[in-house]
Amino acid sequence: MLKTAKAKLERGSNKPTFVTAYESGLNRRAFLRQTGAAAVLLGLIGAKPTILQAQESESRVGGGTEFTPLAVTVVKAVQLQLFPDDGDGPSSEQLNSFQYLRWALEDPENQADGDKEFILQGVGWLEELAKSTHGASFIKLSTKEQDTVLKQIAKSRAGENWLSLLLYYLLESLTLDPIYGGNPDGIGWQWLEHQPGFPRPVKGKTYLDFN
Repeated sequence: MLKTAKAKLERGSNKPTFVTAYESGLNRRAFLRQTGAAAVLLGLIGAKPTILQAQESESRVGGGTEFTPLAVTVVKAVQLQLFPDDGDGPSSEQLNSFQYLRWALEDPENQADGDKEFILQGVGWLEELAKSTHGASFIKLSTKEQDTVLKQIAKSRAGENWLSLLLYYLLESLTLDPIYGGNPDGIGWQWLEHQPGFPRPVKGKTYLDFN
């Protein structure tokens, strides 16, 4: 399912306008009302944001190309800002969105796109901005302060693309089959009142097993 949809992408395609809403304060509920669940389900995977890679000298928390404990915590905090536990549908934690993200970043196509490196670079930018504006790591800030920092980082094109890419993977964790690590017990489908297609993928026979 995922591979077939992504095969339709053109490398470097423009990100859709509906994934650039963080700076304007559009929250998850408004986002889904604006796009409609059907648009999310049918159009999401074909709308991967463009990645603007930073220079090699740009900061990357912990160095290297793997998630450090700090980077994990920062990304989870950002995901929770984008999909909070607000009583309106599942949060990023309930969706296992970070677990799904780590799985998705091992997809050869996503590796070729440099998604993991870009996300890690963004963590570095976010930490630098949080420390310069609030004097502390992003994870030490209050929810309101975190929101302020994210709106600041969204003002740059690279920062907006970074948030768009994280939102893209969040929505995948909301809509794809639980076998891929997110959407446990189909909680995202239940919230969206979506009936998944059949046959569903089974362990050992997903598309990555045949790559």
